[in-house]
Amino acid sequence: MKRIFFVAALLLMLSLMPRTFAYTVSGVQIQTLAIEAVEKALADRGEFRRHEIFFTSTPPDLKLPEGIVDVKSEIPADINYASLTPVRTSVYVNGRLYRTISLTAKIRVYDTVLVANHDLRIEVAVSANDFRTAEIAVDGRNEYIKDVKEVVGLVPHRFIRAGSPVTLSYFQQPVAVNAGQRVNIVIKFNGIKVIARGIVMTRGRIGSIVKVKNESSEKILTAKVIDSQTVEVTMAT
Repeated sequence: MKRIFFVAALLLMLSLMPRTFAYTVSGVQIQTLAIEAVEKALADRGEFRRHEIFFTSTPPDLKLPEGIVDVKSEIPADINYASLTPVRTSVYVNGRLYRTISLTAKIRVYDTVLVANHDLRIEVAVSANDFRTAEIAVDGRNEYIKDVKEVVGLVPHRFIRAGSPVTLSYFQQPVAVNAGQRVNIVIKFNGIKVIARGIVMTRGRIGSIVKVKNESSEKILTAKVIDSQTVEVTMAT
C-alpha cells in the first residue's frame, strides 16, 4: 500500500514540474516552410510567372520537447489568386503529431497583358491604338488578351475603363447588317451555289443568324451573316 502511494505521489510531482523543451522552431522558419509549400503548389500547376507571397501574420516561436522533429506544410485547398489561400503546417515529434499551425497566404501572380489606353465605349470598334501592354496582378479566373490582333475590329459590349485589362468576353463582332438593308444571298444546296438579292429583316452581326427575304421569290429565309454585303443560306438535302 505504501508503495502504491509512493508511485502516485511521484507521478503527481512529475506532472507539476515545469516541462523542459529541447528545440525551438521559430515563426520565421515555419513561415519559410509554408512559402516552400506554396511555391511547390504553384509549380505543380505549371505557374511560373512572376509572383509574390504574403502572409496575414507570422506565427509565434514553437518550443518542442526532445525527440525526432519533422515539420510538413501543405495547402489543403486550391490556390486562390483573388482571395486568401490557407496553408497548414504540421509539427511531429517522434512520429506523433505535436502541433498544427494554420496560416493564410495572399498570392499575387503577375502577367503582361493588354490594357485599355482610354475608356472604351460600347459598340465602338477598337484598333491597336486603343491598347497598350502592362504588367498586372491576375486573378486566375480570366484569360487576359496579350495579342492586340485578337480584338482589332471588334466592339465592346460593356464599358471598359482606361487601364483595365481586357478579355475576349468583353467584345463581340460589330453589327454588319441592319433591317431593310439589301444584301447578296448565297444559297448552297447539294454542292450548288446560287446568288440572289434579298432584304435583311433583322439586325445582325458577323456570324449571327438573321431573317432575309428573297426579292425574287419573296420567301423568308434564315441566313448566316458573312459580312456587311453577304448572307449565306444552306439548304438541307
